[in-house]
Amino acid sequence: MAEPAPTPTSYDELPYINRAFAQTHPDRLATLGRLFGLQPPNLERCRVLELGCASGDNLIPMALGLPNAHFVGIDLSGRQIEQGQRQIGALGLTNIELRQYDIAKVDASWGKFDYIISHGIYSWIPAPVRERLLGICRDNLSPNGIAYVSYNTLPGWHMRGMIRDMMIYHTAGFAGASAKVKQARGLLDFLARSAPANTSYGMMLRQESDSIRNEPDAYLYHDHLEENNHAYYFHEFADAAKRHGLEYLAEADFNDMLVSNFPPEVAQTLQRVATDIIRIEQYMDFVRNRMFRQTLLVHQGAQIRRNLDGRVLNGVLVTSAVLPASARPVLAHGVSETFETSMGRKHNLVDGLTKTALMLLTSKWPACIPCEELAALSRARLKAETGDAPIVDDDDKSFGDRMLNGYAARVVELRVAAPRLAVVPSERPVGSPLARLQAETGTMLTNLRHEPVDVPELPRRMLMLLDGTRDFEALVADIVKLAREGKIGVREQDGGPVVTDHAKQEEILRTLVADNLPKLVRTALLLE
Repeated sequence: MAEPAPTPTSYDELPYINRAFAQTHPDRLATLGRLFGLQPPNLERCRVLELGCASGDNLIPMALGLPNAHFVGIDLSGRQIEQGQRQIGALGLTNIELRQYDIAKVDASWGKFDYIISHGIYSWIPAPVRERLLGICRDNLSPNGIAYVSYNTLPGWHMRGMIRDMMIYHTAGFAGASAKVKQARGLLDFLARSAPANTSYGMMLRQESDSIRNEPDAYLYHDHLEENNHAYYFHEFADAAKRHGLEYLAEADFNDMLVSNFPPEVAQTLQRVATDIIRIEQYMDFVRNRMFRQTLLVHQGAQIRRNLDGRVLNGVLVTSAVLPASARPVLAHGVSETFETSMGRKHNLVDGLTKTALMLLTSKWPACIPCEELAALSRARLKAETGDAPIVDDDDKSFGDRMLNGYAARVVELRVAAPRLAVVPSERPVGSPLARLQAETGTMLTNLRHEPVDVPELPRRMLMLLDGTRDFEALVADIVKLAREGKIGVREQDGGPVVTDHAKQEEILRTLVADNLPKLVRTALLLE
């Protein structure tokens, strides 16, 4: 494949703030394929292509976690590709390559890929390139492969598009990305202050101003001020995919597909007026005023099974970080207990087997447990807790249905492959090489579950030292040394005075290191 001449882009002038997107990971795509009755390619030796990879912040963690798979990323921005290549070199990865290349020039010589990812590209490229992007998903996707494409969606984008139009008009006379961003922010603030406060228009402007105010300049420029920014009704995107021999599989977030999220009367109407999956998804967008989608596509003719059955979870892994509100929840059937997800969502559950499964999962987090094993463990523990009390509605299908319901509610997570991570601190812990590298320059790190996590100073300093050579005592000694060099501030409590007494510093830091090692495990930052 001949390399094209470097082409400067706006992303060279103002690089996009990229990060890992869990919803694009091949495991997520394969899991959804499995749920809908397909046999997606095995992750261990899969080939993955990312179109518009920026500096590889989404692709590099995948390559680290799947060392026998192969990853290719392309982007027009030479500056961002060079940044990613430096990171790949620092990590010593040999299963990933980033290329400065034009999407429109990708052809059959690139070969087949099991998973193709295009996040934040489709809406921001000219029409011929959009057509070629879908053509790549057809021509370069392996027979059982899955493609991910995200894009701006109507009707929700109409409001944001209106604001974009005003910012484009106002900034037309200014040169350079930084000047345009400054002017766009000024205009939006002016409109938010000036529009009548008691109107829907004024409220919408203030809401948009508030949402953008804390976003970095790169986000505002590339998401709102680029020359190309198009939004589509879902049925239009589905028709475009169909023209290229592709079929709608699912959304990357399973919860987004559920009619049951609506009140019963709304759900019944949706099911009555929609005759197929495309129409029901479109009508749900109408009701939600949806503005963004993350859609999975497969080749036409794939045998997609829309009626999900709990038995499809045989061989699927389950994990959950959900926490019970009670210190000693009652597992017996019929007693309501509250469980809270990491996102703060609360769920009241009365089913004994579901409560027991969640307690087992959270006790083993971040480990994954095969669904069949979890069922057996849950039955045994519930029986031990309740004696000979019968378990309500219990067989393999019903247990799988329980886990599917939990997945739909974002209470549990389903996977087809377990990430390589520690579930307890080892004698000489090893931090994720990528996270340790990222910790040198910032607090936002990518964990081994392909999630961005914001890590405070002390655990970040600890992580940088966790190269497998230090046991607990050596780790404490080096953290104490950093404190005495003035690189870590030690306080007895938040907001309290800095502790300068060496003996007291060591006592406090020893406790903090002991407390933070399990937290690094639960944050999925330590290797197994």
